[in-house]
Amino acid sequence: MEKKIFSESMEGITIDEVVRDQEYSMAMKHFHDTYELYFLLDGERYYFIEKETYYVKTGDVVLVNRQQVHKTSQAGSRRHDRILLQLNGKVLEPWLKGAGLYTLEKMFGDYYGVARLTEPEWVEMKELLLGIGEELSHRKERYEIMVRLKLFQILLMVCRSRKKSVLKEMPPTVQTAKHGKVHEVAEYLTFHCETGESLEELAKRFFISKSYLSRIFREVTGFSVNEYRNLARVRKAREFLANSGYSITEISEILGFESVTYFERVFKKHADLTPLKYRKKVGKAK
Repeated sequence: MEKKIFSESMEGITIDEVVRDQEYSMAMKHFHDTYELYFLLDGERYYFIEKETYYVKTGDVVLVNRQQVHKTSQAGSRRHDRILLQLNGKVLEPWLKGAGLYTLEKMFGDYYGVARLTEPEWVEMKELLLGIGEELSHRKERYEIMVRLKLFQILLMVCRSRKKSVLKEMPPTVQTAKHGKVHEVAEYLTFHCETGESLEELAKRFFISKSYLSRIFREVTGFSVNEYRNLARVRKAREFLANSGYSITEISEILGFESVTYFERVFKKHADLTPLKYRKKVGKAK
């Protein structure tokens, strides 16, 4: 069963709390332009980001940078309670800069991963998160200012905690033989997304069977090998469309798509726009 405790938003900020007591894995399509903070209030999860898997438990905060491929999956008990906070950098950056905090781009770029809070910090963090939900629900006078003040405290707490983790000991990634092999393949596909290697050829490259690679890759990441490769291709395509003069046909060929038609279909599936419309959109934004 899934129960939505609350779901609220204002310009630049979306927050919701969901409790699940069933097996759950996020939908296939998952990378986006918002910055994401995932707070696990109860339970335990695996959290795959880019090419690493983290074990997340009650009291942990996961930072996901914009455009990072990520997915949660079950670890242990099915029940978990989480709050998700999504932030739009274009809206919030001017305010954060004026307040003297790190930009979201720097904070999530330098410190993505898992922050493990102390018990007193976690108590304070939950109060702040629920306070944002309350402010957005009741929308009293100047509620936007209260929400941003609470968000400022949250970001500062998370940043302090992650800096301590970097200097001392960050919560470890999951390092079983299975996870290690999948992380190797994921890293290879991230940096060689244009490869046209078949599943069988990839399996030979990493000295495992085709069926085993197919099974463990989906178990760990939630994606098939080809889905993951296409996500990496789409992300790279967005960079080309925004920052290069290559034509759409040329980008399709560079990234190893079978045809322009297939490239356009895959791109639209993950970016919600055709390559041409995306290029026009980012061109206007500059």
